[in-house]
Amino acid sequence: MLYGTDHHRVFNKWWESAKELYGLGDIKGTSKDTSTLYYDPLVDYHHMSNAVGHLSLSYELFAQKNEEARILFRGAAEFLGWTGTGPVIEGSVDTTTLEPIPRITILGMILAREFGEDAIYAKLKAHAEENYEPTWDEASGEFTWGFGLNEPYPRGQYSGQIAIAEAISPDAMWRIYNQPNLKKFIEPTVYGVDFPTVCLSQAYYDADKKCLVMAMDKGLPAASGQPTSFRVTNVDPNVCRVKIDGEVSEDWRIVDGDLEITATVGEHTFLIDVRN
Repeated sequence: MLYGTDHHRVFNKWWESAKELYGLGDIKGTSKDTSTLYYDPLVDYHHMSNAVGHLSLSYELFAQKNEEARILFRGAAEFLGWTGTGPVIEGSVDTTTLEPIPRITILGMILAREFGEDAIYAKLKAHAEENYEPTWDEASGEFTWGFGLNEPYPRGQYSGQIAIAEAISPDAMWRIYNQPNLKKFIEPTVYGVDFPTVCLSQAYYDADKKCLVMAMDKGLPAASGQPTSFRVTNVDPNVCRVKIDGEVSEDWRIVDGDLEITATVGEHTFLIDVRN
């Protein structure tokens, strides 16, 4: 694996070739552009796409050629009518049934969030909520999308991708590659959560206040009020102070050098003060 300057040198060398082979040198990101999704040098064949193909290229390029990726995204959005007032056009169809499938629209939602295109994201999100069967299962505590597929289980690939769009903020994915938070590997970290009985809706270490801030969701309804626990590592348990729902708590112990905190299944907030 290549890191640092070696990685950039290899990428930049590839980029010069890719611009020529994939037709990126002349692309302006307009809705009239075409692009190469795949080039086979053995037979000298370009698998061409209309502006919808810009989305895949944009997703591959946003980390290192962000401006180019934004231009490509905008061209695809215009081609699909996402920038206008008309209905959302699905960019892909099932080759067997010829029914529209949500893959391209979901990718558009992710990129709209990443690039801060709020109007486009709002339009695609409204389309998703109207057409993709958002479902909250109270018994399991899970939120999924059915996508009109009539399958016994939610389609994991699509639900996972649309969850990215829900979770990120502008430039969030760009920062993962260009401004990674490597301190998190040595800072206080929570693990061993009793999933899927409960989930954490927040887990954030405030380095200035030396405090780990966490929040737990209400969990599975069938398990409400039952005991649950999790652990915190990269701390000195002997100097920690734990607050649960704003009150100092003694419901913790030291296990294998880490902090094990006990609570009940339900919505709670946790503050772990790690100052000496």
